[in-house]
Amino acid sequence: MFDHRSSKLITLIALPVIVLIFYFTASSHFDYTPDDTYIYLQYAKNLLHGGGVSFNAGESSYGFTSPLWLLLISFGGLSGVDVYIAAKTIDLFFASIAIMIFYFLAFEVIRDIMVAVVATLAFSSHSWLLRWAGTGMETSISVLLILVSVLFCLRNEYLLSVIFAALLTLARPESCFLVLFIVIDLYVNSKDRQHALRVILKMICIYLIVLSPWLIYAYNTFHTIIPNSGLTKSLPGFHLQDILQNMLNVFKIVGASDGIAIVVLLICGLILFIQYRRNRFGDVKNEDAFYIWRQSIVALSMIAAIPSVYLVLRIPVVSRYLLLVSPLILIFAFTYLFRVLQLSKYRQYTYAGVVLFTGFFMVQNQMLYQQVVKPGIEAFEFGMQTSLIHIGKWLKQNSDSGDVILCWDVGAVGYYSNRKICDGTGLVSPSLPKLKGEQLPDDQWINRYTAHCNAKYVLHRSLQSEELSKNLKLFPMMTRPFYRLGLLKEDLYYYTLYKVVSDQSEINLLGSS
Repeated sequence: MFDHRSSKLITLIALPVIVLIFYFTASSHFDYTPDDTYIYLQYAKNLLHGGGVSFNAGESSYGFTSPLWLLLISFGGLSGVDVYIAAKTIDLFFASIAIMIFYFLAFEVIRDIMVAVVATLAFSSHSWLLRWAGTGMETSISVLLILVSVLFCLRNEYLLSVIFAALLTLARPESCFLVLFIVIDLYVNSKDRQHALRVILKMICIYLIVLSPWLIYAYNTFHTIIPNSGLTKSLPGFHLQDILQNMLNVFKIVGASDGIAIVVLLICGLILFIQYRRNRFGDVKNEDAFYIWRQSIVALSMIAAIPSVYLVLRIPVVSRYLLLVSPLILIFAFTYLFRVLQLSKYRQYTYAGVVLFTGFFMVQNQMLYQQVVKPGIEAFEFGMQTSLIHIGKWLKQNSDSGDVILCWDVGAVGYYSNRKICDGTGLVSPSLPKLKGEQLPDDQWINRYTAHCNAKYVLHRSLQSEELSKNLKLFPMMTRPFYRLGLLKEDLYYYTLYKVVSDQSEINLLGSS
């Protein structure tokens, strides 16, 4: 279709255009900032101002997932840039670089420039990538790191691969399995097993050297190497119903964005397996079958492992968790489809088939983005501004500097109020008595938490306005509605801020004011 020189020229033109279109699309909702982002920002603010690694200055807590991301946005803040702008700008930058690395990995596997370009175009339209890029979360750098790790692994540059795998572990701890799959890849594909074992020993040492400083610090400071986010989100025990529900949630999230790619991956992968095994393609050599298997082992293992971790630990899955495997699903869907078409009697239609698949994938993701993601994030950001951010700013202006706020959505309130937060989930207040599995505690637990924290205010979320108004110890100060807490959660919630009162005279005083 194109000679090699023309293909390279098209790539040099197409790749920057793809990245720019992605960048401007993702930055169009720059204001979209999840509450979890503000948790990182609060930690970064305290770290920069001498408060240590803490949400409440001076009180060390492991209430964030990614130490790597915290350090990066803190370094961004050292330049004098507001940490909010630093986090979101760095996030967009890494997302854009991830698009470019996706191309190099796609080309490494597919070995066709034009197919790698259209695969990159498809990935740039991925609805979940567009949603999370620029939010100030660790999602984009995690996608970048998994792509770089797999790329170096497939190029047999195992030591570099393991360094990036270690950094990925510091970004998303559940990705620690990647180093195991890299080791397996090296061992299985080595002709000299003794040499492979020596390299594996070096890889393990490098992996531990990269991780050890943080693990030692975390254990000495927090008395754990597991983030509180992992401990609070995972549910104890084995409950088949919960696992099945979570599995259904995984299928919904991945199916909504990658359903077409998964179907192509499975069907074409099965065809290749059968035909290679039977050697139905007359001119196919064993080397080609080995190449496909060798290129697939790490990626397919991660595609299976990441969702499995969430299912086993019963961690409620959100789209940014599964975005780690989406680029791998797409690359190998393109790879298998291209191979099947190239080795079939319909070879002349190979590029037409690839373009058709690209079109279907992009239409699926654009429909999801325009009809669900974009309206959802716009509604969410409006809710954040008029509810949690508004309440946080009100508390900064109207409460005493020593007041403690008990709440369950701690990020924006803590960041904007500059007050000590008592976290009902135990994320940034690990000493708080935990009520696993409860989303909205009743009066009994509110009173227990309030007494434990010596809280002066309680911020409560409910489907009912001022639900706790019958509690004689709580006086409602304000209620702010919040519509669409999640993309598919179209319920109207109410955030009510209560003042903790000691007697009737205080209630009368608050009522008169």
